[in-house]
Amino acid sequence: MSLIGVAGHVDHGKSALVTALTGIDPDRLAEEKARGMTIDLGFAWLTLPSGREASIVDVPGHEAFIKNMLAGVGSLDVALLVIAADEGVMPQTAEHLAILDLLRVGSGVVALSKADLVEPDWLELVREEIAEVIAPTTLAGASIIACSALTGAGLPDLLAALDRALDQAPARRDLGRPRLPVDRVFTITGFGVVVTGALQDGALAIGQEVEVLPSGRRARIRGLQAHKQKIERGEPGGRLAVNLAGVEKSDLARGDTLTLPGRLRTTRALDVRLEALPAAPRPIAHNALLDLYLGASETQARVILLDADELAPAASGWAQLRLAHPLVAARGDRFIVRTPSPSETVGGGVIVEPMARRHRRHDASVLARLELLARGDPSEVTLAALRGEERASPGRPAATQATSASAAQTKATKAPRSAGFAGHSEADLARATGLPAEEVAEALADLETREQAQRLGGLWYAVSEWQRLRSTSASALSAYHARYPLRPGMPREEWRARLGIPSREAAEVVAALAAEGALAEASVAGAGGAERGGWLRAPDHHAEPTAEQRRAGDALLARFHAAPFTPPTRAEVETELGPELAQALLDRGELVKVGEGILLEPAALDEATRRILAHLRAHETITVAEARDLLDTSRKYMLAIFEYLDDQRITERRGDDRTLGREAAAMAERLAAQ
Repeated sequence: MSLIGVAGHVDHGKSALVTALTGIDPDRLAEEKARGMTIDLGFAWLTLPSGREASIVDVPGHEAFIKNMLAGVGSLDVALLVIAADEGVMPQTAEHLAILDLLRVGSGVVALSKADLVEPDWLELVREEIAEVIAPTTLAGASIIACSALTGAGLPDLLAALDRALDQAPARRDLGRPRLPVDRVFTITGFGVVVTGALQDGALAIGQEVEVLPSGRRARIRGLQAHKQKIERGEPGGRLAVNLAGVEKSDLARGDTLTLPGRLRTTRALDVRLEALPAAPRPIAHNALLDLYLGASETQARVILLDADELAPAASGWAQLRLAHPLVAARGDRFIVRTPSPSETVGGGVIVEPMARRHRRHDASVLARLELLARGDPSEVTLAALRGEERASPGRPAATQATSASAAQTKATKAPRSAGFAGHSEADLARATGLPAEEVAEALADLETREQAQRLGGLWYAVSEWQRLRSTSASALSAYHARYPLRPGMPREEWRARLGIPSREAAEVVAALAAEGALAEASVAGAGGAERGGWLRAPDHHAEPTAEQRRAGDALLARFHAAPFTPPTRAEVETELGPELAQALLDRGELVKVGEGILLEPAALDEATRRILAHLRAHETITVAEARDLLDTSRKYMLAIFEYLDDQRITERRGDDRTLGREAAAMAERLAAQ
């Protein structure tokens, strides 16, 4: 289905022509009928000679209602510009034509209405004037059809010309992210709330949950109609009426957007290519406040010119529009800007980045990026998204913050802080770029062939970003090893947070980097011979103590051998060896922490466990005092050992006694196998 917009000066017969073509009077308000003038948007539909159906939106022609006009022309396939033969081009003719040109409505027909009121010679003069006026616009070369709504003369030719114009209009694409800019909200007794608009970029179906933006309210589609006919599914193109359940009329307004949950986000800043009208009364100044019209939405916007201090009439440039209120936008959307007082159309343009970040003005790199986005080459735009030159997609986490302890350690390593590395799914890229899914897939295949993108499972990285990730990882590990040479590696979670890698992607990233030889996973033997992992290291890093450190460590371990159940405390070990060498003995599994400040050798812990399990098998319970005597140790050490065994579920505390825990049998088997 397609959408035809009827524009032109007031009293040039637009509504009468729509009625003659469709049999439907688009003037629906009592005030419109009383004044004989269109005030708000009117709607109708027709079947063209080819058999295709088309929706029609009739916009007000009076300058006082230009805001209503702008709400109806945001997504036209074809413009029907109506010019009365007895008056010719008038002020609102020129403004409507300028707006259609700024919106790049490239297919259209001019209806030379009221042709029955003038002589043939005059008709030809007006025809020549119109051809000259439309020549510098996107409607250049449009058919000019003389017609009369009163007599019916020329109407068949007008319908045929509209058919041809629709043949030339670009086909509507289904991008899988439906959005319906709401231009009417009303209620119907027995049905409830109904919204209407021109559906874009995707389909809607009965029963779907939908989201109303910017409010974020959820509703369900109760019914759909196109041209007053019930349908099960609305396709992108023509106008659609949507009956909603779960919301009130007061929850919605013109300018809202209906979409599927999570498919679109609102924005407060747009990067745009801004054009000033040749007829603009004055330049558009940097920091100017203008009224922005986008689809059915209207809000005030502050204009931040990025490459100039002002935009002269007929000039164009890069700008950021900072919005007073959030709205929904997509790359490639066209917009109009007007001065609030006096209310005049001064320009318009195209959105190249709907989720804009603040930029420095006159920044060559920013301007180059905007030029790239404006060209719209799928591969280039997709590569820009992979490189992180787009705002992160919905649901993608920012760089994870380290815990306070690991953050302090990280600061000490002086490794450079990363802005975060995250892969992108094809769905993420389609949302970020505004490209259809099939174009994103083709672009990624092209980039992979050119060795500019690489796949990691279901995610994609720009090769340059992957290389930066590798380099950042190597720097972080190298700095960590320099700071803590005796540690087996950097804690995996600290590494992940340091690089800003989302948790769900970390395992695949580590595996890929390990396969490339960019890092290695470190693990050491724990108590009972179990492998303890969780560290990452540079491939050439080995946590080996010096000969002097080894001698000091061996001397200390000899004291642990001599008194296996009453060895030195952690504080004593750190005083004798230093914190790093003490931690290295723990990391290497030569000592085990069993309680706060209490360390044991793994063999001593295993022996203590054997004795306690044997006692429990024989007596079912054991007290701290009994266990103390069993190991010839003190209460302090015994409490720490029980704390460890309780945590491992080898023992279970019941009052002052311990009994066999759920893991006791498994531990007994492991000890027997040693």
